[in-house]
Amino acid sequence: MITLSQRTEIRPFKADDMLWIIRQGTKEENIKLYGTKSLRELAEQTEIDNLSMTGLVDGVIIGCGGIRELWTGVGEVWLMLSPEVNRFPIRTGEVILDGMRALIEDNDFFRLQGWCRVGFVKAHTLFKHLGFKVEGTARKYTPDKVDCILYAKVED
Repeated sequence: MITLSQRTEIRPFKADDMLWIIRQGTKEENIKLYGTKSLRELAEQTEIDNLSMTGLVDGVIIGCGGIRELWTGVGEVWLMLSPEVNRFPIRTGEVILDGMRALIEDNDFFRLQGWCRVGFVKAHTLFKHLGFKVEGTARKYTPDKVDCILYAKVED
């Protein structure tokens, strides 16, 4: 566990963290999903993979994220924010940046990539702060047919 201040922490990811966010509705678009067997299996596998973290502010989950290994040396970053981020915008940013930087630095990936919905400005800013560069656009990439931008961070 990483403690950033008395009331801000980053801890190992637990499957129930992701499922809690899904039930609450994600920050982006307040998308609500309801637990299915496949979502629970995804959350449990993510916990087993041990490449993800959960961020909390004042004991409240603000988000979880991590890296999914696609194949040796290549991973895809993911981030799921809870609606609680609106209560703690500055501390949320610190937690996300510190958590993602730690995951990136502590693992042996030569390429990391991630997708971001076109209108999700704060996520684009996060990718840029983490040193990711735009590689392209995927039209109608999401289930609701929203375009996404592919970001990547490639080791030189």
